[in-house]
Amino acid sequence: MSTPVAYYHQGGRNITMKRVRQGATRRSRPASDGAVRFTVSLPASLMRTLDRLRSARRYSNRSEFVRDLCRAELVKKEWHEQAGETVGVLVLVYDHDTRALADKLADIQHDRHEMITSALHVHLDRHTCLEVIPLRGAAHAIERLANDLLSVKGVRYGQLVPATTGKTLT
Repeated sequence: MSTPVAYYHQGGRNITMKRVRQGATRRSRPASDGAVRFTVSLPASLMRTLDRLRSARRYSNRSEFVRDLCRAELVKKEWHEQAGETVGVLVLVYDHDTRALADKLADIQHDRHEMITSALHVHLDRHTCLEVIPLRGAAHAIERLANDLLSVKGVRYGQLVPATTGKTLT
């Protein structure tokens, strides 16, 4: 059984890597950090979903979309494995009419003031507020603070977005 042909881009040209005998070794990518072309098989329904997402997010091609999906996963992995200080952004949507909710959220934030760099408070409507809270600290501490805020009764929606400097991403 022969190995599939691999393609990569170098200097604006597509380069085809030749098939090699089974058991032989070869580089899976070129010596430079050029792009490597590979084939992925997906069920038709998943492909349609991928194309809808790509189009909705205004990507001009699948390659850029898939690259960004991969980078997002790398950021998550890097964020969880990182030692020392990192950053994240917490988004909260809540009903400010819920009894004592604003006070509870403020108390939790004040207890961990060293982790909170700032906060943006937006009135979405007469009863609903949005808060965007940048956080700084160890990943496990950021997750713990985010979970403490997300679990307060009256918070309708929330999400922690891990962030990175992106220095290790290509």
